Amino acid sequence: MEIPVNKNSLAGALSALGKLVSRTSLIKAYQGIEIEGKANMLYFRTRNVIEQIEFRLFADLEDDFPATIVEFEQFRQMVRNCKNKTMKMEIDCGEVFIDDVKLAPVKGSFPPKEQIPDQDICVTELPADTLSALSLLAPITDKGTDIRKALGGINISGYGFTATNGKELSNIPLKLETSGSVTIPFPLALLATKAFGDSGRLSTWQKDEDTYFELTLGAWTWRAKAIRENYPNWMRVVPERTAATHYVSFQDDRAERLQRYLKSIPDDKEHNNAVKLSRLPEVPDNLHLESSNGMLFSTLAEFDPNWNELSFCVRKEFLLRLLDAGHRKIELNDAYGPIVGTGGSGQYIAMPIITKKAQAQNEQESEQAVSNQMVEETPVQPEQNEPQHVPETTESVTKQIPPHSQENPTSKTTNTRKENTPMNENTITRIVSAPVQTSAQNQEPEKELNPLDELLANIEDMKAKIKVMFDDSAAMARKVREVALAQRQKEREYQQTRRTIERIRTASGF
Repeated sequence: MEIPVNKNSLAGALSALGKLVSRTSLIKAYQGIEIEGKANMLYFRTRNVIEQIEFRLFADLEDDFPATIVEFEQFRQMVRNCKNKTMKMEIDCGEVFIDDVKLAPVKGSFPPKEQIPDQDICVTELPADTLSALSLLAPITDKGTDIRKALGGINISGYGFTATNGKELSNIPLKLETSGSVTIPFPLALLATKAFGDSGRLSTWQKDEDTYFELTLGAWTWRAKAIRENYPNWMRVVPERTAATHYVSFQDDRAERLQRYLKSIPDDKEHNNAVKLSRLPEVPDNLHLESSNGMLFSTLAEFDPNWNELSFCVRKEFLLRLLDAGHRKIELNDAYGPIVGTGGSGQYIAMPIITKKAQAQNEQESEQAVSNQMVEETPVQPEQNEPQHVPETTESVTKQIPPHSQENPTSKTTNTRKENTPMNENTITRIVSAPVQTSAQNQEPEKELNPLDELLANIEDMKAKIKVMFDDSAAMARKVREVALAQRQKEREYQQTRRTIERIRTASGF
């Protein structure tokens, strides 16, 4: 039976079908493509251990024919080499011919696919921008994780599509009428289908302890097993948008210039590709950016009235993904909390980079705030002509004791008694509750080594050692090449000498 097939439609589908072909699998069927004809429709399928993808193509069939598997690489090469827009494919007794060339059959068959049950199935209609949302969320998934496998997928629930890798999070609130949630694995093959603008359907069902799903978009059907682990409660990390939130926004043309600047910044893994965003007092209407390697950029932006001298650092990859999602407004509470991108597809949340200097400044500000609060809560004694008697049973010290006093701790009783003498009228004594100092020696406590600093120091030492070893190995490889060149030179000299001797021997007649 001869079947005319549109070459362009099939050639475009082979890139997605090839994503699931296991070329090194011990199961030969997983190295091929399955072709089946039924009800004037051609079905092309490929699969691996856990996933299967199917492409449907309309064709004028005389009769239905059962599924047959041929070698995928040969099939793709024959489709590419076809010079006509309409390719002639012939099916005869389970053998496939393209332009009168027989394709190599593959022994075996695909395992039977999971049948969708008649009941206990959840069906969710998907909007036309489903694939666009998946493509935006794909870079945020943690594809290399083995501990939290749920972070390597995309969660689909009544709140839309959500992806996170622990450092950044994005949620696209599509209107989905579903009460539950399912986490699909990374949709590599589905993204390669380029079925943008096609609406579809998501069907999920339970079998034993596993959840299976079937996602249909246009002419494509992707079926796999959902990730079993529970997806984290991402709504708890979304910061509250209060009236005190700072923001900076910019127009679309400014965003394009900002994207070009971020793409031109070379990678700086040592500083996590950090980019500092601030507002210069000299140019208050511009957003100033400075990369870790010193590249500067400034663009016109709009700030909230309380921005002042606020600045924060963030990875350039985070900023690029924020702009790719169409966000043109960045909101944050301070330089140490998450930043939120709004104005585009859903919302994008990322954590800033907190440098050691900023962390030390934050700790200093916190200590100063605690100190100010403690001073404000301290009761002030009224002015009196007579001294206030402080009972020796109360554990208290006065604020008039110098903080860096070098006196012996044993003289505390004497100092306390001296301070209990009559005071002037303008003297105000502030009593602050504190533990009684024992008779231990007045010595500075030893500074504890921060385990993180020690780890960083060890890492730096290891990096230095690895660099030395790398230089030594490069020098060793250079020496080996020099020795090999010298050996080849000696071999050439030997062969040349040997040929010269042979010519002399032939000329002399010996």
